[in-house]
Amino acid sequence: MQNRSFVDRLPAVWLGVGIATTLLAVLVIIETVLGRWQILAADPDLHALSRVSEGVLRDIRIAIVHCLVVGYVPAAFVHVLKSARRTVLALQDALDCTPEECMRLAASIRLRPRTLAVTGLLGLALAIMMPYFVPPVPEHLWNPAAWSPEVAWHRILGPLAMIAQIWLGYTVIVVSIRLSKIAEGLKRVDLLDLGSLAPFTRLGLSNALILIGLPSIWSLMLLETGFVFILIMIVIATFVGVTLAVVAPAVGVHRRITQVKDNELDWVNARIRDKRNAMQGANDSSRTGELADLVAYRNLVEDVPEWPFTTSTYARIGAYAIIPLFAWGMGVIAEELVGRLLF
Repeated sequence: MQNRSFVDRLPAVWLGVGIATTLLAVLVIIETVLGRWQILAADPDLHALSRVSEGVLRDIRIAIVHCLVVGYVPAAFVHVLKSARRTVLALQDALDCTPEECMRLAASIRLRPRTLAVTGLLGLALAIMMPYFVPPVPEHLWNPAAWSPEVAWHRILGPLAMIAQIWLGYTVIVVSIRLSKIAEGLKRVDLLDLGSLAPFTRLGLSNALILIGLPSIWSLMLLETGFVFILIMIVIATFVGVTLAVVAPAVGVHRRITQVKDNELDWVNARIRDKRNAMQGANDSSRTGELADLVAYRNLVEDVPEWPFTTSTYARIGAYAIIPLFAWGMGVIAEELVGRLLF
């Protein structure tokens, strides 16, 4: 463990908290210095804000969401990479590799700079187009001279958030495919105890939860008008990402289980044929008992699931799906409480 990479040494949670907290603090300081809170103070009734105050409040809330996303995504990015490498190390027995070999295998999970550049450009292009789907669309959308202090946060953090989200999706795909290929090299697969393969399922669920976090934060935008279409796109992209995150790492496991299961069934069927041939013309009760045992064992092997998923796996995915709704509900409550306290 002495040769840990820079990513392995990064504390994912504190990285995200640090970025988000710093951005929010800077946002509050700038709004205070520019006197933007005074515009809101001029309208003591939160439910009867003037058009100017309502626009400023809306833009501040959108800026806060952007700060949260920009803090969340780098932490999620680091967590995905670290989880993948920890998964490889947890599979040392199943892979039948030495600690050094497992460390090299874990270090082989990396991202290609060229692909990061291409996906980054894709994210930038999407970020430039997104504001055109949020009515009302300003005439000079990308003219800095037309930006209010709050809108400047949207225009600067929006592309950063989109690029980071595309990179996160790319990372989940790369990690999932790499783990699937590693699974195809498993040396030991015990059909009667698939618990040793649980790290693959845990990795998929962990990545699915990470991806669910994005629509959970963006769902706070439902408090504002004009973001329904974008949120629908985010939900669809998240659904595809969650499916890939859970299924892709398990594809290699599925193939190994199927291969071992077929080999075991071929062996037991051959033994059953041998016992049957030996019993023909003979009255041997002991062989009859052995044949019954072999048939029972074959039924046991046939019942082994070929995917490393259990009922709890599907239950957890279902629980993850309601997290964005819960986050949106908490956002509504928080907005009401803040409004009663401050205005």
